[in-house]
Amino acid sequence: MGRLDRRSFIKRVLQAAAGIFLALGAPQGRPAQEAAGPLVKLAYRALEPGEPVLVTLQSDGTARSASVAFLGRTVVLRPAPGSRSAFAFLGIDLATKPGPHAMVIRVDKATGGTEEIREDIEIAEKAFPSTKLRFKPEYVTPPAELRERIRKESELVAWVMSVVTPEWLGDGPFVLPHPAPSWSNFGQRRLNNEVLQSIHTGLDIRAPFGDPIRAANAGRVAMASDLYLGGKTVIIDHGLGVFSSYGHLSELKVKRGEAVGKGRVVGLCGSTGRSTGPHLHWAVKIFDSRVDPEAMLRLPL
Repeated sequence: MGRLDRRSFIKRVLQAAAGIFLALGAPQGRPAQEAAGPLVKLAYRALEPGEPVLVTLQSDGTARSASVAFLGRTVVLRPAPGSRSAFAFLGIDLATKPGPHAMVIRVDKATGGTEEIREDIEIAEKAFPSTKLRFKPEYVTPPAELRERIRKESELVAWVMSVVTPEWLGDGPFVLPHPAPSWSNFGQRRLNNEVLQSIHTGLDIRAPFGDPIRAANAGRVAMASDLYLGGKTVIIDHGLGVFSSYGHLSELKVKRGEAVGKGRVVGLCGSTGRSTGPHLHWAVKIFDSRVDPEAMLRLPL
């Protein structure tokens, strides 16, 4: 796994009067803290729309549990497998407005009582690419008899990804589902048949037709279905609100409810659904936040 971008580091450690320490973007290998007290670390590629954030609590034995409230969502840190630390994921959605956003960290002490630290996190502005695409007319303006199917499938996908598994199912860092290069088109604004219709919330990988597509991390298959727009699609629940999806497949190789290991073949590359040619549509959501899958590869899990 590559190191986090050093340009994105906020090179400071904040100490609250309560004795909680907050390290923002601290690189691996840097001394974690210089005084006793719980340490909460934020690791990220950048503090921009479409980016994931890994929150980790390192306790000196004085903390019993911790939670973080940010961008309208509160997450409870869960025990990390094989470690005394706890962690959680946050996402900065594509539509997040730049500027300062309050983060509140609450730590429940082992001896009783709660301590709190508040910090304004500055979200930088980010420009996303745009493009023009041509599809069959029925994929831009679906006929009336298909609109109900599209609506129901959209609701089903949203429901599947709203069920949060409270423990981590992943196995170490995320990996690419296919080694082919991508078009680097996450967040792309798309003019479909001259109609501004969509924002691309995933990453398109130039995998050849029929190539195996592998799970980017371990988890449980939350969906394996043929969708009108997404084509044959697999969604994997990695736990703690993290989901990855694999779209436009030519063949599904897993079924809903199956446990899958990292690197397991979940399908074959194709061009089903609304697609202009063979490729893999790879997407990641953290709760309701749409984040760049490539950024998940950079988190120090």
